Amino acid sequence: MWKCLRRPFWLCLNWINRSKSWLMRAFTGGLQRPLLFVFGLLVSGTLLAQNNFESYSEWGARGGYALASSYVVDRNAGEDFSGPYFGGRFVFFGEKHLGLMAEVNYSRLARSDEEYGSLAYSYFQVPFMTKVRVPIRQTAVVFNLGSYVQFVSESDTPVVNERSALFGIAGGLEFVVPIGTWDLALEGRYANNLHSNSTRVDNLWTTWMEFGLIFSWSAREKN
Repeated sequence: MWKCLRRPFWLCLNWINRSKSWLMRAFTGGLQRPLLFVFGLLVSGTLLAQNNFESYSEWGARGGYALASSYVVDRNAGEDFSGPYFGGRFVFFGEKHLGLMAEVNYSRLARSDEEYGSLAYSYFQVPFMTKVRVPIRQTAVVFNLGSYVQFVSESDTPVVNERSALFGIAGGLEFVVPIGTWDLALEGRYANNLHSNSTRVDNLWTTWMEFGLIFSWSAREKN
């Protein structure tokens, strides 16, 4: 019985050894050059795609609705403010999927307060952000991360805005859909001041979220 089982086993080993020898002869012989040629095409195609990229600029307008948590005097917790925002942006893509962005935005936020009635404040905001663009077929997902400086232009007295300039960090996502030579993006962004709005109390930090649309144009070729 052992002889019957051993013979097929050794036959399999001999077949594997012959196959390995044939593959080695094929590679070192006729298949070596075609395989190297295909590999060279892949490498050169990748390098050519990188070398063909040309930097481009992008201009756009954005607008939407903001929800903020700001402070009112003599209260320990933040109060809800909301209102529209709009602005313009400039983006420079020096790399295929990496760009730098600057914006100028204006927003006016308000709330209906039981004690003070209607409260509102407005500000200009100038973000400087890094953009990472991830193409998904004809669309793209964009990650934004950076900092901003905020200038309060008008504020009702009960709202805590004792600093005329505020610094903070912001991050968000965009989902971009091409429409002809334009891009339409659905955007969400979160922002947080890095220091207190008050010069006397240290922990009165404003945070807010923005949800809106972006229309932008660039000279780049659509994929």
